Amino acid sequence: MKWLVNQADFTQIRDHFGEKVTFYFQYLENYFLWLIFPTALGIIIQFFGRPFSTFYSVCVLVWAVFYIECWKRREKELALVWGVRNVTKSETRRPAFKGDAIITDPVTGEQKAFFSPWKRWARKVAGLPVIFAGALALSILVTFMFGVEVFLEVYYGGYMKEVLVYLPTVLYTLAMPYVENLCNDIAKNLTDFENYETDGTYDYHLVQKVFIFKVLNSYLSVLLTAYVYIPFGPRVIAILQSYGLPFATVAIEPSMLKDRLRAFMVSNQVISFFSETIFPWMSRKLMTGAAKVQREVSEVLHQHHDQDGEDEATVDDFGGRDSEEIRKFLRAVQNQVDLPVYDVNEDYAEMVEQFGFVSLFSVIWPLTGLCAFINNWVELRSDAAKICFHTRRPIPSRTDSIGPWIDHLQHLTWFSSLTNASMLYLFRGATDHKDLTGADVSSRLSLGMMLLCVVASEHVYLGLRWTVRTILESIPTEADLSSHRKEYGIKASWLTRLNSAIGRTTLEADLTEGGGRGGGNFSGSDSGVDTGSLRESVSSRFSGEYRAVRSSSSSSLLRGAEGLSGGDLGAQAIQSCFKEAH
Repeated sequence: MKWLVNQADFTQIRDHFGEKVTFYFQYLENYFLWLIFPTALGIIIQFFGRPFSTFYSVCVLVWAVFYIECWKRREKELALVWGVRNVTKSETRRPAFKGDAIITDPVTGEQKAFFSPWKRWARKVAGLPVIFAGALALSILVTFMFGVEVFLEVYYGGYMKEVLVYLPTVLYTLAMPYVENLCNDIAKNLTDFENYETDGTYDYHLVQKVFIFKVLNSYLSVLLTAYVYIPFGPRVIAILQSYGLPFATVAIEPSMLKDRLRAFMVSNQVISFFSETIFPWMSRKLMTGAAKVQREVSEVLHQHHDQDGEDEATVDDFGGRDSEEIRKFLRAVQNQVDLPVYDVNEDYAEMVEQFGFVSLFSVIWPLTGLCAFINNWVELRSDAAKICFHTRRPIPSRTDSIGPWIDHLQHLTWFSSLTNASMLYLFRGATDHKDLTGADVSSRLSLGMMLLCVVASEHVYLGLRWTVRTILESIPTEADLSSHRKEYGIKASWLTRLNSAIGRTTLEADLTEGGGRGGGNFSGSDSGVDTGSLRESVSSRFSGEYRAVRSSSSSSLLRGAEGLSGGDLGAQAIQSCFKEAH
């Protein structure tokens, strides 16, 4: 209900839902703030600039690179503040993991289930044809719906055109949720078949498969318009007319590309808001009303039985005779269990898809950033309402990043360097023509020149990304400084204890050796003990033992120190130091 979300709100989310969910809301808030730049620049270009602006395209590419690299730094800071730094490196085994053998862990010596990596790779290869077949089927479906829509909108002039022109969009909108669910089920079954050991690796490979279907479903229609329909549409129509087919000559303009992108941005966001917020709310209201009617009917029937001499206690849905308070509690539990399971990856997929529209296609319509900016302000609050009211409460889990989605953001940014360069080559200046004639298309379809522009743009992107990453990595973050302070404090503490232990051990050796000689001056130099060599010996041994401090308890270190040679003064010093720590 707040206009602005602060860090205290994210702390409450973390305390209640865990780091994995909180990382999504932090990412969404960070992305929302970074959208201010493409939003403001897009408004200026839309009303005061020219279509397909090279300046705007370069600025969006630079913005995307800086945004991704700065978010990586933000991830490290959050992981340090929340105490989850490197937590993904020590994940536990998935309950669904099934090993085909029991082996001894070469590191810990424990018995654990083992699944052969070669067998997993064989299963991956076996699943590739399924993924390719699913991607091909989805591409054919999207292409078919695109062709029908273009035909009805541009070339069809028959009966009920005003109604039929909206039919493909309606069918596409109704069918896509079921198609996406089918694709997600295929990806999940294949990932289950590959049998990964930890949740992190499982989520990573599942997201890889889901992302393929998401890209095809989201961007293929716009790509077909930009690279097939507008450049080659007039030629195809001319060929069909030469065979006597009754196709009218229509104006195929780059503005069609902007209209399609605008329709996708607006319709997708409206449908997403309705499906995530309005529809679940309406469904719950209807279910609550139906349950209320059912309870009223049940109470009437029980009253009728009570009048016939039945006991006042009633048998509830759970098979027992309980009080009204207990039945109310059990009913609330049952209602929450009946809610759908929350999957944070679905929300990540929606935001990454939107980032793709901004980075890939905003050169077509500069107000794309504005639509995303407005949507994300609403999205942050609608997702909060969804997770609190419309889905089952998720089990809190720990993580130190947004996982594989950061890689997909980088892939989309790389792809945007290709699409922006090629679209600028094809369409910049073409909006001055009312119609793209065959000669105009031919002049813009020099394959060699377009490939040269694309390759040059890609190399500019790679150089920019390397430069930005190198500069930002050379600037230490507060997370890096805090980590270094902590490590320095640990080393200083142990070295202080070790130095005091070395002094006691040296004194004991002096006394022992001096007692054998019949007394005298038992200083370190007189006793024959080379304290410099001793410190080097202890230091070399301690460096190895210190690494174990960070992963073992002090008791286990004490047992390891006791196993060292008792005649070595350095070993005795380490034993004394560990005994103090213990």
